[in-house]
Amino acid sequence: MEGIQRESGCLNTFCPIASVAWLHRKIKDSFFLIVGTHTCAHFIQTALDVMVYAHSRFGFAVLEESDLVAPSLTKELESVVDQVVAEWNPKVIFVMTTCSVDILKMDLDVSCKELSKKLEFPVLPTPASGIDGIFTQGEDKVLKALLPFCPKEEQETKKQQTEERKSKWFFFNKEEESKSEKPKKANLLLLGAVTDGTAQQLQWELKRLGIENVDVFPESDLTKMPVINEHTVIAPLQPYLNDTLATIRRERGATVLSTLYPIGPDGTAQFLQDICNHFNVDATAVKEREEQTWQELESQRAMIRGKKVMFLGDNLLELPLARFLIACGAEVVEVGTPYIHNKDMKAELERLSESKVSIVESPDFHRQLKRIKEYDPDLIITGLALCNPLEAMGYRTAWSIEFTFSQIHGFVNSIDLIKMFTKPLRKWQTLQEHGWN
Repeated sequence: MEGIQRESGCLNTFCPIASVAWLHRKIKDSFFLIVGTHTCAHFIQTALDVMVYAHSRFGFAVLEESDLVAPSLTKELESVVDQVVAEWNPKVIFVMTTCSVDILKMDLDVSCKELSKKLEFPVLPTPASGIDGIFTQGEDKVLKALLPFCPKEEQETKKQQTEERKSKWFFFNKEEESKSEKPKKANLLLLGAVTDGTAQQLQWELKRLGIENVDVFPESDLTKMPVINEHTVIAPLQPYLNDTLATIRRERGATVLSTLYPIGPDGTAQFLQDICNHFNVDATAVKEREEQTWQELESQRAMIRGKKVMFLGDNLLELPLARFLIACGAEVVEVGTPYIHNKDMKAELERLSESKVSIVESPDFHRQLKRIKEYDPDLIITGLALCNPLEAMGYRTAWSIEFTFSQIHGFVNSIDLIKMFTKPLRKWQTLQEHGWN
């Protein structure tokens, strides 16, 4: 897309293995086994230290020098997996391989297949190298690994099978011909590892509009993954699922809606309207719901209206968040983001182009630092590594990683979303009132 500036700077972002923070809670009865070095283990324990003490369902297989000359990688991995099975009894194990595994050219795919056969449940290899991916893209790799567990056809229940057998017996198979001519219905699928509460809110909004039976991928139970085939309509919830979407298009032939992400009242309204338009459902009630939500945000919008906001780039949520802030009345001076997939981000890019905002892909932080001094923003959204230095320079910052841990989708969560921007501004205002310089 024209107007996007590209730089070749360091991403300054977390490793994809950090995605276990929300994935191990979403996919029940799973275990995430990270294969990496002591550095990987130290990173994840430091970044997610609170959850380590909660007996979380993720752990490490730390690479040692002896592993490099081991006669069988399967045997080495098997001993760790056996401990995981004995303690957690999971239904699925994701073996997340780090950049160390890539550099050492260790192929764990065969080992995972052998362990799956032995244990009689899935042990799925999941590449999560930080060399070419950021922390939110770990979710993309996990969802792609789960796609084979989504059936292509609705499984018949025993009751349906019994009724069909009766039908054939009484009507001498005449019903069979009419049944085969019945067209298959399209099913709507919300794609993204949001919390169960967020998924239920979006399903409730769609049900109010007349769209029921909305599936969600991933489901929390591996045995209840939704049907995905050429009749499925995909509505993505997250902007960093490009590999999963490409695989669905290629292997299942499903339709992927090009719409805004349901983040903020404006994004949620457009998301619902585009779904309704696709299924020929009246969407006039959406406008009223959007206006009601904006009114509920008014006191917070007054705090952010006219403020200069800059995104340095960290979690790939920058485009929809910037679109929401502009709708709130903020002046977004620059949207830095690690990566832009033009096809999947088309609707967001078109909406942002209306505001003429500057978009920088893979920004160079040293160049950004000069632009920060030029713009003098009121608020900077950035990764953890840069927040404290920028605060020390006198700027107000917000942690971009908080947006991945929080519930920010849909009308109901809009109030929590906007407070994540106003909280640092309000804190700074309070400090000023108490004479802080």
